Amino acid sequence: MAPDVNLNRPFDPRLFLMDQELDRGVGLLLAGSAELMRAAEEARHKAGLSKPELQILMAIRYTPGQTVGDLRDSLSMTVPTFARIIGELDKRGLIEREREQASDKRRRTLTLSDVGTTLTTQITIVLRERLRLAYRAAGPDAVEGARKVLDSLTR
Repeated sequence: MAPDVNLNRPFDPRLFLMDQELDRGVGLLLAGSAELMRAAEEARHKAGLSKPELQILMAIRYTPGQTVGDLRDSLSMTVPTFARIIGELDKRGLIEREREQASDKRRRTLTLSDVGTTLTTQITIVLRERLRLAYRAAGPDAVEGARKVLDSLTR
């Protein structure tokens, strides 16, 4: 049985590599991600997007120019599911698929269309405001530390 992880207990910075603290960190990351998604939920519904559609659009927004395959792999989606969603987003005019100029002309990169940019901007504003509140509460040193951890985690 897993030890109980109490996200509300005080943090002792000297013990940050202990299993219990690492478990607490994972719990906080998952809770933070869920909170951001909750904040975006109303805007997602208003835009008429499914959760996977939003996930793809936001991934394209924050990392434009990825190839179709690279984006699919980074989101861990199956080929049929990803292809269906990309087709829908393309049909709705939210994304643009461009041929790469490299030797393999079959490879396509993905960017947001003007409509896709406008739509994701509304959602991004909601996410920024939620994150701004958390940043203010934590302070600049904590934000810098959190960024270092997240950068290291996502590389």
